[in-house]
Amino acid sequence: MPEKITKKLDGNLDNTSNILLWIKGGITVLVVIHLCVMSQVQARTHDHHEQSEFNLNFSGFGTLGVVRSFSDELLFHRELSMNASDSEYSFKPDSLLGLQVNADFSESLDGIAQVVLKDRTSDLILDSLELMFLRYRPNRDWSIRLGRTSTDLYMLSEYRNVSYAYLWSRPIPEFYTLTSTVSKIDGIDISYTHELGGGSWETKLAYGITHSLLAVQTGRFDVDLKNVVALTSIYTWEDWIFRLAAASVEVDELDFMTNDLVTGLNLVPATLWPEARVLAQELDGPGQKLQYYALGLQYDHMNWIIQSELGYIDSDWGMLQSFYNGYLSVGYRVDEMTFYSVLAYIDNSEEPAHYVSPQLPKGLPIEVAGQINALYEGAVEAFSAGQVEQTTFSLGLRWDLYPNTCVKFQWDHSWVDPSATAMWTQTLELFEDAEVDLLSLNFSFIFSL
Repeated sequence: MPEKITKKLDGNLDNTSNILLWIKGGITVLVVIHLCVMSQVQARTHDHHEQSEFNLNFSGFGTLGVVRSFSDELLFHRELSMNASDSEYSFKPDSLLGLQVNADFSESLDGIAQVVLKDRTSDLILDSLELMFLRYRPNRDWSIRLGRTSTDLYMLSEYRNVSYAYLWSRPIPEFYTLTSTVSKIDGIDISYTHELGGGSWETKLAYGITHSLLAVQTGRFDVDLKNVVALTSIYTWEDWIFRLAAASVEVDELDFMTNDLVTGLNLVPATLWPEARVLAQELDGPGQKLQYYALGLQYDHMNWIIQSELGYIDSDWGMLQSFYNGYLSVGYRVDEMTFYSVLAYIDNSEEPAHYVSPQLPKGLPIEVAGQINALYEGAVEAFSAGQVEQTTFSLGLRWDLYPNTCVKFQWDHSWVDPSATAMWTQTLELFEDAEVDLLSLNFSFIFSL
């Protein structure tokens, strides 16, 4: 087996072992805390005993969906952790099946495990495990979860894969495609909920690590993130939900084609090309830090359901440059049908940096000059691959057939900048703005066993 593949397999095994150690150790801690609290409760109350009967519930959800694409140049990604749709009609982008187990150990201790099967870029079984955590609630206000949890950074954090739970055919790509990398973490979160002004205010702090294998234009993008810190504040009042979220992450390891490019740039003598080291630093992944901020609002009353989210990522990393995004969704219910429209947008917050091509001295061997120019062209291509700019307008209809099933029909029209197509897989070079139409028909359901 080639050495590079062997090292990669060893790294995946080490990463999996570390995650399992995190989860096992955390579960042990939670169980010990729970037993200590239980012993104190039992010592103080002789006549009233906490319910300790074990209870197990099985449930699931799924979507059978087909997407019709009208573009041969741009292949659609529902999210970058999934493969691009490479055919005119495809069931892969939206079709999935999820199974969930809820275990109640007592009134204050429970656990959840959720597996989602879909067309992922990764074939590791562990990556299909969306949730697996223990939750300890010492009282009605506090909650501690440990294991694999959702980061709760957006409106759909807890049910991003449950199409039945939201209005559209899929999470809005402009808002969810790029940020889905940190949709789940292996670690711990603590939340506190209290009543305020007639409503409920929940604050949650999370910390952990995460791993993603993404499908991008230039190949597979394998990244490990560490020191993931997420803070979420949610206020629910009557028909309103207000959400504020912030997160910080640090790149731990990166396996991508730019690794060789960075190595080559660092080998170029500063006397020949002074900017080579600068390009290498901006492309190199490990140690890069990113910050994410988001605002969310939802109004759901009578016939109207209005939802909007705005986000911003602050980054100095050339592979994921700073951008802002957002959407506004308006729906109107008529009996079992809900008609809706969505306007979504994403764009880099700054123009890409421009680097002058190497001014090489005369008399330099042709082979050396060619290699340095190739490094420059590769760096420019890598920076361009992280550019994104597009606007999408959508119209749709959701029809609730039964209390646990619905059908959705949606039309999307996207305007995509030819030099900023990071959300798509590009088959041909574009020289002008592209317009892409998608038609989607979904059948979504939930069930209990």
